[in-house]
Amino acid sequence: MNLVEMLYNASVEFGSKESLRYKRTGRYHSLTYSELWQSIQQFASALQTHGVRTDDKVALFATNCPEWVICDYAIQWLGGVVVPIYPTIPAPQVEFILKNADVKVAIVGDQSSLNKLIGVWPEVLRKVILIHGTPQNPGPEILAYDDVMQDGKQTVALLPDFHAIPETKMCTIVHTSGTSGTPKGVMLSHQNLVSNVKGSLSLLPVQRTDISLSYLPLSHIFERTVEEYAMLSSGATVVFAEDIESIQQNLMETKPTILVTVPRLLEKVYSGVQVKINQAPRPIRALLRKGIHDSKSLGLTYRLVDLLVYKKVREGLGGQIRAIVSGGAGLGKEIAEFYMRAGIPIYEGYGMTEAAPVITANPFGASRPGTVGLPIPGLELKTAEDGELWVRGPNVMLGYYGCPQETAETVTEDGWLKTGDIAVVNPDGYVRIVDRKKNILVLATGKNVAPWPIENNIALSPYIAEAVLIGDGRQYVTCLIVPDFAALTSLVQSFGGESDPAVLISHLQVQMFLANEIARAVALFAPFEQPKRAVLVPVKFTLEAGELTPTLKVRNMVILQKYGHLIEDMYNGKAYIPIFAPEESASAAGGGNDPHALKLPRWKKRVLASVLVMLLAAGGIEAATGNVRIPKNLNLIAMIRTIHSNNDKINTVNSKIVGNMQQISDLSGITSNIGQQLHTLNQGVAGNDQSLSDLNNLSQQEVALSTSFVSLANSLHTNLLKISNSSNAQSQSVSTMLSQMNQLSASAAHMTQVNQSIAGKLSTATQETGTIAREMP
Repeated sequence: MNLVEMLYNASVEFGSKESLRYKRTGRYHSLTYSELWQSIQQFASALQTHGVRTDDKVALFATNCPEWVICDYAIQWLGGVVVPIYPTIPAPQVEFILKNADVKVAIVGDQSSLNKLIGVWPEVLRKVILIHGTPQNPGPEILAYDDVMQDGKQTVALLPDFHAIPETKMCTIVHTSGTSGTPKGVMLSHQNLVSNVKGSLSLLPVQRTDISLSYLPLSHIFERTVEEYAMLSSGATVVFAEDIESIQQNLMETKPTILVTVPRLLEKVYSGVQVKINQAPRPIRALLRKGIHDSKSLGLTYRLVDLLVYKKVREGLGGQIRAIVSGGAGLGKEIAEFYMRAGIPIYEGYGMTEAAPVITANPFGASRPGTVGLPIPGLELKTAEDGELWVRGPNVMLGYYGCPQETAETVTEDGWLKTGDIAVVNPDGYVRIVDRKKNILVLATGKNVAPWPIENNIALSPYIAEAVLIGDGRQYVTCLIVPDFAALTSLVQSFGGESDPAVLISHLQVQMFLANEIARAVALFAPFEQPKRAVLVPVKFTLEAGELTPTLKVRNMVILQKYGHLIEDMYNGKAYIPIFAPEESASAAGGGNDPHALKLPRWKKRVLASVLVMLLAAGGIEAATGNVRIPKNLNLIAMIRTIHSNNDKINTVNSKIVGNMQQISDLSGITSNIGQQLHTLNQGVAGNDQSLSDLNNLSQQEVALSTSFVSLANSLHTNLLKISNSSNAQSQSVSTMLSQMNQLSASAAHMTQVNQSIAGKLSTATQETGTIAREMP
């Protein structure tokens, strides 16, 4: 079977059902399966009239729209070869693809895309068709889509028989995204794609009642195979999003049941949730964090998290999602589990253009976060000695167009495709991808580091958009960090009110905050895998700058070249944020002359010691005699004494509660004759448990405040170290110190409020315990 036959069968079975839906001039329009088939038939006839023949290469250079689908099938009907081009890539890349694939006809979306063809038209192209709008310079070589469509009305009967198209015939040339080198044209046949569609649907079945929102570019083989081929062959409805900025609105309008996406969208939603949680009041914040990260969270906690978080996520996706299919890049396990707990099943798959593209997928109803699922039926998998995943099956490409040597290096003589990915295949068949083989960092120490898991963990922070690990041939690992500047705006007021990215990341407080985010994210990795230093990049990576692929993966080679000077400065100890101390000797970090190392002159250490001694002495004298009066926010001894006192009170309260609960527990086993009283007891215990839970939360707040005090004291210590013989520098450091002392005072006041709350909760717990005791026989 070929792709045209597959759609024809769907048009016969689902003729009057909606196939495509799209929005123009503020209104939704649609095509039934019968109307879609008729449009394909008519446009194929028109292309034939304008000279398109078997094996002709025709470029599709447009955003997602019904015309894209119509053109794709029409070209294949004539035995032509479709060459998709991402609408966002710059003109030089467009020119490269057109020449590399020997394209003679180009179908473009709009005038801006047409302008990118100036360098190769009419030298390379013999005809251009403009889908939207009227050509500025119309002529025999530049035609409007609507005019061409009209030309096909009279010649439909002369079309060739699409049933006669061999399944082994090449139908498309898809260029790889080129994350690590020059894009190559992957030749795929009808058999490659049809077998992939059938295998994928066996693991993730699509129903005729399904609605899928398409926002990824159809130029990418993942979106094209899943949305255009799999969905339409199953009788589902595909809705085209207006653009990337309108996805949220389109989700609410169309209420899809299936969303095909890349991890970036899921990560953005997750990060947004984290930012909102961070802005919540402290008790609610702690509860939400526990509920979200605890897979065993049940009862009241889960209901609260569901009401405040999960329900809003479901509604934000339209409220009807039954499955999210994620591919194109790796999805972090934590993010997948978050959506699963929210009642949104995530089915992560894995593939590559050379495999048409799906290789593995998590089966419907048996998704396993942290893996990319099982191989689709008909595929064989094995791992080479170095851990590289090899694949063999009917979906493996015909080869790279015009590149026989590269083809031989990628596909063995007996048909095994070398994926270039390091993978682990579990005994039950589930596959886990470690990283790209080319991305593995080989340190100068001989140790190997897989960057993706570490980069992914770092990017889980809502304040970090991108993380790129560096370390190949180096003594230790470092990283480039692109902050999420939108999320950081919630912290701007605390860090000086700056909104300019370059100024914002120059603040010491921001740098320390992000360094802490990185340190927490990588804490569970081996020491040699942890980045020791970081550089903050003041601009986000973009498609337009060539830093991201169309599926929003980082082009590592581009980034390493573009920011090479920052990387060298970081390793030379000139400009960086310290995360951990490098494990190697000082010479490996720049000859031991690291300006960031806090090696103060002896006189500065004496000043520091003197100031601390004076503060402690003043506090001690006031405590002993009562004659000295120093500001509360500078009386360190009094503050420390208060903290110890509060902690003692908490311990006393907790001991009493434990005693009360033990008494209640003893009463529960008296005799079977007091069953009714035990029922009353259980109700009372439930109320007491709630009070105890509140009290425990308040205790945790007390500990958090103590931790905050220690953090502020450490920060004070750091500022005192920075006092120099410059009067201006001293004034600034002292000012900062006083500001932080005010924060200490505020923390102490907050602790007083917490203690009052503790007293209230203890009183409530005591009353409820008394009530229980009175109700017992």
